[in-house]
Amino acid sequence: MKFTIAIPVYNDENTIKQCLDSVIKQTIGKDKLEIICVNDGSTDQSPAILEEYSNTYHFVRVVHQENSGSPSGPRNKAIEIATGDYIFFVDGDDYLGEEALERMEEKVLQYDSDIVVGKYVGINRGVPAAIFRNPDNFSFYGSNAMYTVSVQKLFRVSLLREHNIRFPEHYSLGEDQPFIIQAYAYSNSISIVNDYPCYYLTNNLTVGREQLTKKPITGRLYMHQFEETLAAIQSLNLPREKKLRTYYQYLTRVLNIELRTTIVRSFQMEDKHFIFDSLKALIKQHNYLDIYPNFNTREKLLLRIIEQGELEDLINFWYAERHPGNMQVFHGLVYPKTEKAYELAKAESLSFHRSNKLTAAVTRVQKAAAGLLIEGYHYHSLVDASDEQLYVKLSDRDSDRVISLAVQKGAYQIDSPIPVNPEVMQEQIVSQFHVVIPASVLEELEATKGIVDMHLVSRIENYTAIARILGEFTHHLTAKHVSSRKKSRELTITTYNTKHGNLSLKLQDTAKKKPKQLSRKQRISNKIKRMLKA
Repeated sequence: MKFTIAIPVYNDENTIKQCLDSVIKQTIGKDKLEIICVNDGSTDQSPAILEEYSNTYHFVRVVHQENSGSPSGPRNKAIEIATGDYIFFVDGDDYLGEEALERMEEKVLQYDSDIVVGKYVGINRGVPAAIFRNPDNFSFYGSNAMYTVSVQKLFRVSLLREHNIRFPEHYSLGEDQPFIIQAYAYSNSISIVNDYPCYYLTNNLTVGREQLTKKPITGRLYMHQFEETLAAIQSLNLPREKKLRTYYQYLTRVLNIELRTTIVRSFQMEDKHFIFDSLKALIKQHNYLDIYPNFNTREKLLLRIIEQGELEDLINFWYAERHPGNMQVFHGLVYPKTEKAYELAKAESLSFHRSNKLTAAVTRVQKAAAGLLIEGYHYHSLVDASDEQLYVKLSDRDSDRVISLAVQKGAYQIDSPIPVNPEVMQEQIVSQFHVVIPASVLEELEATKGIVDMHLVSRIENYTAIARILGEFTHHLTAKHVSSRKKSRELTITTYNTKHGNLSLKLQDTAKKKPKQLSRKQRISNKIKRMLKA
């Protein structure tokens, strides 16, 4: 098996030696290597460095060409002249881990992979990580492979040539996307190396090489990646079902990743409007309704905002959803507060009730005159809960017995505040609560001889959220209560945290029991037995 390493080079004099050395030193062996360096009209010392390596190593090939303005032309040239079975695209300012190709070859031999993705390491930058949560080998369809669309991967050369998969050469931003979507869609298997750092992705602005993604760009240039990728999906020579699944997986990426860039990047307002209007036209052109049921609630709402709303509606919703309390309850369903998003979500009953999470934590448990005092705090991740009603649900673990009690907001005593996690205070809208569980209720639960679990229940109109209560206090409490019904009974309440950090109660009657009264006949019988033993 032979590997072609394709390196587009443009003014990489400060980094190309490290890049080439990392490939030459691969443990896989030089007899399996072919390095193709395509010099894309460099104006520094890069051409001379490449010639030096070519003269030293017979497996290093150098092609010089006029500047094309992007890595696409050099990469396409490498695909055209490669003699390897697999091709790995490496940028001139990046480098490989020493065992990268050896580890990837193992996956090829084990799974007959069309594509192999090696673990990335970022140098002064972030790197894709989600794909490495997949199994060692998987199919593109139904996976999260679209969360890495860079081409720093290993590809079977025959796959690229058979389906004429090439990089678009008429633009220089996002040119990886139409290439990778075709490679993914036509592949039979994708493998990953997740236990060895294979590829080091660098940000070398400090050495004077400005990255294209950092340069100011126009809306027209930014839209090329979407237009070309959707056109590539449309032209796939695959059954309709696979094309629709490919379209769905790509559009999911656009909604969750590219839209954020559109909103937060410092585009001119004219460019943002151009991008938004172009996206509106594209999703209609490609008939997103064919795959609409597959999207989650948030993605559906984003599609509706793009289709029927304005740029301002999208921006308002996007920023609002990053703050707690941005949703409201209407007839038991949860909708965004922003005007257009609320209108569209309500019209289609796109409720976020499953996305809203209630969190509750207990910070104080102590004996009170009327029973057991529980104090803590809680918050909703999305919903404005200013009008909520609170209850605590006590559930015996060994039976179906459940008791619910009303919970009061605020501290039990004003001069004794509830300690709240400071990180939570900064990120959430936090409310404090307290409840006194009467001794009589605890006695009822003790009668079932089980462990009691606690849940906090929040009701807003007819919407209900339930959370297991976390135990944040640092000690176990044992409190004793004398029964209100039988003076001889004594109930011990022990608190403890489960393995998940939740608070539970263990109830036990610890009063000393009176000796059992014997009948006259039993007393006489026992007396006779003692006399015989003597």
